[in-house]
Amino acid sequence: MHPNFTLDYFPVEYFIRPVVEPRRSGFFSRSVPRQISADSPGNAVSFEPLVTETRSRMRSHLDETLSIPQEFRRRESLHGKIELHASQWSIQARKKSIGSLRMVYIHGAKNQIINTWVFPNRPDHMPVFAAELIAVGAEVRVAFVDIQVPVIRSRSILDDVSLLTNGIASRYLELACSEAPPVWATESSQGHFTYARNIPLIQLRRVEECYQAYLDAYLSAFANRITGAGLSDQKRDESALDELHHYQHHHMESSPGNKFLSKLFGADWTDSFMREFLFARPRG
Repeated sequence: MHPNFTLDYFPVEYFIRPVVEPRRSGFFSRSVPRQISADSPGNAVSFEPLVTETRSRMRSHLDETLSIPQEFRRRESLHGKIELHASQWSIQARKKSIGSLRMVYIHGAKNQIINTWVFPNRPDHMPVFAAELIAVGAEVRVAFVDIQVPVIRSRSILDDVSLLTNGIASRYLELACSEAPPVWATESSQGHFTYARNIPLIQLRRVEECYQAYLDAYLSAFANRITGAGLSDQKRDESALDELHHYQHHHMESSPGNKFLSKLFGADWTDSFMREFLFARPRG
């Protein structure tokens, strides 16, 4: 696998180890060293525990009713050393879909990627969850987690998302790097994302906790019984869905990951996978 491979957010230069500079330290980095995730090999990062945790959370919200075409569920790389597994769930309220969670897990001997999205089908009332973690060997090269608002105009919802994400981001300041991610990756953010680079294995637990904190906050705030019921009563706004699909297409076109996915799994398959599954217009 190309060592600088990224699925969605970050260009090649974000994976090349920069000249080492003193890392900003926060409260947590001055505390007792964190334990390595119990499910991780001794010398390499594994995101398999996060895949398991994501699946576990979905069981309390939905059935896996949004089927994935067989050709997108699993794909072996052209050289046979990397596997891609895709999953999708319908997030439901009152037995109605209010969104879908799509997760892609790519893994090989030294490389691990997890890319998770929640795309709402009422995007003018419900934000987008976005997460991408990429590891090579014993290091998380890039981690980006956020709750984004590409279609929302309501000031109260925007304020709620800002308050929610600010509270989470402030708990993981020791992971944050001093460099800014690409503008197109954050232009729909309220600004309280977590963006980390070159995190050693000893801090993997904190990366896992960060991913889960954003996902749990998202589900608790927007897929709870009361809020979900309100969303399920809202009519689909096709113009809002068009705007969300533009956001999806913008990410798909801006991502340098398409090039590397094409090398790994073939150009035609990659194009179909992106358009017909990962960034497909939400249904329901």
